[in-house]
Amino acid sequence: MTKDATIPDAAVLAALEIILANTIFIKAPRMSRLLGYLVKKAITGSVRDTNEYVIGIEVFDRDASTYNPSEDPIVRVQVGRLREKLKAYYATVGADSDIEISIPVGRYMPIIQRLNSVNTDFKQGSMLAMYPFKSISYHGDGMPFTQGLNEELMHQLFKEFGKIRVAHPFLTPGDADSASWSLKSTCSAEANHLIEGSVRIDAERIRTSIRLIDISVGCIAWSEQFDRNIFFATTVQEEIALSICTALKGYLSQE
Repeated sequence: MTKDATIPDAAVLAALEIILANTIFIKAPRMSRLLGYLVKKAITGSVRDTNEYVIGIEVFDRDASTYNPSEDPIVRVQVGRLREKLKAYYATVGADSDIEISIPVGRYMPIIQRLNSVNTDFKQGSMLAMYPFKSISYHGDGMPFTQGLNEELMHQLFKEFGKIRVAHPFLTPGDADSASWSLKSTCSAEANHLIEGSVRIDAERIRTSIRLIDISVGCIAWSEQFDRNIFFATTVQEEIALSICTALKGYLSQE
């Protein structure tokens, strides 16, 4: 899911109920079922259950033995319609909502974020620094997954916050020489917050831990963990990176 970590699950479900009670969705039961399914999977971080094949079976009752998404476009069609209905809802009766649920083009996992939050001047007035996340897992896929997550996160951070200072590209997290990339050098680039984190993997889940360091005092200003079902795919890297950016934006807007 891409969910602002500061939003309680109960608040998301309450927002969902308000949406589904609106006439836009009351008259569209299949679309309501689709939205409910996607939001609840988003809350639990079940990325694997939001692909076209699974949605077709779970939401639209397609036969698992014969269903072929390339021949039956019901999921793509209905998600496209749902995307437009959500836009229409937030452009009218939902304009004053505190929480927005949207589905980006090309994705099935919803983005859940706060509306009408105070926008921070962080983007214009400062620079973020990022130290690539470390893989602290013995799992064979741990290092390549973490490297892919770093690439995706840097991309998403740049889109959201602008310039991002990163550690030397030829150093990997854990290298002894990487210690030379210090808070002092970060300050020289006018960055006042440093992002760092790690990825741990066990038999059932991937846990990404993130910390935001206030460079001026050298202490942790904010910390969060993101758990996902174990599934090594680009979509999971993208979803975790988007979740981190959404949560980080929520924290910085309140700072």
